[in-house]
Amino acid sequence: MITLFIFLAVLSVLVFVHEFGHFFVAKKARLRVDEFGIGFPPRLIGIRKKNVILRESRACGTTKDTAHKRTGFFTAFRMTNWEVVWGHPVRGKTPEASADALGHRTSNGVDPHAGGTLYSINLFPFGGFVRIKGESGNERLDQDSFASRGAGVRIMIAAAGVLMNALLAVVLIAAGYRLGFPQAISDQPSKYAQISDQHIEVMGVLPDSPAAQSGLNVGDRILAVGVASETAALRELQNSEDFRNVTKELVGESVTLVVESDKVRREIQVTPKILEQTGKAGIGVAIVDAAIVRYPLWVALPKAFETVGILAKTIVVAFADIVRDALLGRPVTAELAGPVGIAVLTGQAARMGFVFLLQFIAILSINLAILNVLPIPALDGGRILFILIEKLRRRPVAVKVEMMIQQISFVLLLLLIIFVTYRDLGRYGGRITEFFKNMVQ
Repeated sequence: MITLFIFLAVLSVLVFVHEFGHFFVAKKARLRVDEFGIGFPPRLIGIRKKNVILRESRACGTTKDTAHKRTGFFTAFRMTNWEVVWGHPVRGKTPEASADALGHRTSNGVDPHAGGTLYSINLFPFGGFVRIKGESGNERLDQDSFASRGAGVRIMIAAAGVLMNALLAVVLIAAGYRLGFPQAISDQPSKYAQISDQHIEVMGVLPDSPAAQSGLNVGDRILAVGVASETAALRELQNSEDFRNVTKELVGESVTLVVESDKVRREIQVTPKILEQTGKAGIGVAIVDAAIVRYPLWVALPKAFETVGILAKTIVVAFADIVRDALLGRPVTAELAGPVGIAVLTGQAARMGFVFLLQFIAILSINLAILNVLPIPALDGGRILFILIEKLRRRPVAVKVEMMIQQISFVLLLLLIIFVTYRDLGRYGGRITEFFKNMVQ
């Protein structure tokens, strides 16, 4: 159950930050933003600031401080200059529609009482959304409409969500560097690094090796070693080179290892030997000297930008490989994860620790940014593509044509999500079944 809540929270943060980017730039460009919502409709509650005009209000029999209107399922209570909105309006029954009937709209169709942006909380807790006036290409004559602005402004608004996701990744990774990331310290870290909790960590285990047979796992910490036949105290290990020397000296002897995983210590028995795979003495593990490494903020921030750049490049290459394999009819080698896979991986990251969760959210945020910037209709990159086409043609693409292309693209994206989810169910089916069993118990 906790995994589900963490997944929903992570998803909500990513989408909220993305939509906030569009909202913020649209507001700065002085466009009318009709609604900025947390979650997805139907609406539960919202609040917006009212542009109260006292003379017109009195003519309608209202006062500045109190007014009550009810139309269909839409109820509004005036609180000074703010209005609380309960529920979702019935089509054609909104207060704005009532304003039309009362003659309260101006010549350009704007209700002077409609006020500013409606900030809403909605039923389904999956991120959020923003509704900007004129997004669909209509209302080109209104100065506060998206459709009325130049290509540069519209591209900035469309790209703002992508930039916010990239910025979120930088902030999260910088926070991780400040709090302390577990990392290998084989190479000398920066002189500004603060190192703590130094340990030997298992990075890989050879199949059918003594380590694999003894139950040693990736991620285990090796703390101490001793000869099983001797009663002397176990010897604490200083570094990975110390461990390698011990295993060379004790080839053929049963050795006791003290290992730790998930903060639980256990002893295992293993016998070093000359390994067939390498021809060297050992137990068949790849180990590294690791530690918690922290950086001051002024070092963490540049390192975060550098890390985001490296991650973004890696993800772009992976996307390119997927497209190449698909076009050439080859099996897709890159691992794709849909909502189910992301939920499972989020749970794993959360169990590993808060810093690992921050790192995972940052990677998801970079993925979301890159996915949205692709020139696919129904995504931000697709909107930018249409704006550029309009700039080249010197006239906009017909609204009906653009809407049709976006709807087709949306259906194709939905089919892709369904396909990836189907693969996720096959890959993580056992964990999902266990998850629901735990919820029922």
